[in-house]
Amino acid sequence: MYQPKIVIVGAGIVGLSTAYALLKQGMKQVTVLEQAVVDHRRSTSHGLSRLLRFEYGPDRLYTQMVQLSLNRWLSLERTSRRILYTPTGLLSLGHENDTVTRASYHVLREAGIPVKTLSRQECITQFPQFNTKLYELFTYNTDGGILHASFCLHTLKELILDMGGIIREQVRVTRIAHDNRQYPVRLHLHTGDVLAADHVVIATGPWVHRLLGDQRLPVRLTRQYVLYFANLPTTAFKRNTFPAFQADDLYGFPIHSTCGGYGPGWLKGTSHSFGNSVDPDEMPHMDEQVVTHIARKLRTLLPALEQAELAHVDSCIYDVSPDEDFILDYLPDDPRIVFATGLTGHGFKFGPLLGELLSSLVCETPPPVALNRFQVARFGTIHAGSVA
Repeated sequence: MYQPKIVIVGAGIVGLSTAYALLKQGMKQVTVLEQAVVDHRRSTSHGLSRLLRFEYGPDRLYTQMVQLSLNRWLSLERTSRRILYTPTGLLSLGHENDTVTRASYHVLREAGIPVKTLSRQECITQFPQFNTKLYELFTYNTDGGILHASFCLHTLKELILDMGGIIREQVRVTRIAHDNRQYPVRLHLHTGDVLAADHVVIATGPWVHRLLGDQRLPVRLTRQYVLYFANLPTTAFKRNTFPAFQADDLYGFPIHSTCGGYGPGWLKGTSHSFGNSVDPDEMPHMDEQVVTHIARKLRTLLPALEQAELAHVDSCIYDVSPDEDFILDYLPDDPRIVFATGLTGHGFKFGPLLGELLSSLVCETPPPVALNRFQVARFGTIHAGSVA
């Protein structure tokens, strides 16, 4: 039986998850191309941790997708015999008139997720680290937690190789030619070589416009900063004492070390507010004003940070769609090419599920979640040009 050649461009969480899903589905010739290496520092999937939260306001679909994703993460843990997810609980501090906190609580209750409301005094008693004065609504979900991001990437890499998949690092795709449907899709590499494929998945994160520029996708690339604080009292800010949290645009994690269990223990916090537009190939330039603003807000929320050391600031890039929903679709003029973009800073937690969704597009099998909402056509007419 003929086995199609499938090439995935990009070895971040989406690309690796797609390769894993395709191999599980029985595909044999699956190759992942990565312009650098798996888990390189400029990758949007790189890092100590990602937040796994269920809270999406009244949006039931994303909450359901997080449930499906967590099941898949736990299955990956069993397969790999590694810890990829650590429950920490998630404390949400909000307002009665916001559109997220109360609505999330009701959606989570309906979905059977263990969430409860806290009075201000209960919040102060259970989590005295927080300044609650600016908030009047508090919820706590015991299933929220940390995904150990870099560890997840390396685990998927090993599983893919064990299953017979191929991962080629330091290979940059410069152009994809697909002008004649009677011939395979041709991927032109920076080495001058050309790779033929029956199907292609483009999962390049912030480099989406490098290969899909002619499509004029409505995706903006923004610079984001992540702050790490040291010299905090471990007893007050460790896991099981201090939860992951979200408050307005802020979110953060208890003290944790690098995902492999080594390195310094830091408290991580940041803002989800979208930053300035950037070019992914530019060297990161630290905007001290933005970092100072985020640090000030975090210190207002967590007064103990006033005495902590801002030990490290990292940066990453979001690929932001206008409606903040994912874009998962076929190329408008060629269904042999599938692409994922618009992950908008909240895509990592959905990695294994996104891999299955893209795999279903490639293999034309029923997806675990309806994909209508994520089609590019929702933005109107997209230019159908050649991929360059």
